Amino acid sequence: MLDVKEKNTILGLRLLVARAAQKDSLNWWEDDSLTQSGDYLLERLFLTDPGEAGRKLALEAARTRYQAAFNGDDSAIHLFHLDRTGDVEYDLLGIRLVDIPIPSEPMPTRDMLRQSLLDLTGQPPQFKIVGERADHRLEIGMQHTVGRVSVVNIAAALAWASLEGKPGQPVFPYITSSL
Repeated sequence: MLDVKEKNTILGLRLLVARAAQKDSLNWWEDDSLTQSGDYLLERLFLTDPGEAGRKLALEAARTRYQAAFNGDDSAIHLFHLDRTGDVEYDLLGIRLVDIPIPSEPMPTRDMLRQSLLDLTGQPPQFKIVGERADHRLEIGMQHTVGRVSVVNIAAALAWASLEGKPGQPVFPYITSSL
């Protein structure tokens, strides 16, 4: 089980990548859920909690984009599929997304995403790029000496590896080995 801080960190990492992917930022996929124009529409569609709805939509857009990149292959561990059993997703249920801080302003540069990741994680995690595969999938490896790497560290490495993407050209970092 994850504690509240770990849950918020994982969801914060996901939201940062989803925010960076918005059309007003690095434009990694078609999504305006977290933009000013998205806010305008969400406020008219979801009267009770448009901010929560926008964040949920942004995460679903990101998850769908990642699933498409992996053609439904559930063996790859990526930021939106952190374990093969679904335990992490179950653990993340019930967290209010609007309580997790993310930049409201566009992030049109990787440096802006890098700074937001630094603000959230404190320092870049240690990982190595194994290689880029078809459909912009980016395999990474993590070094650990004793025991298993925590799911928060895995999520952080995957989010940081997304910095390898360029404006208009996302990468989809993943890990294949069981950690």
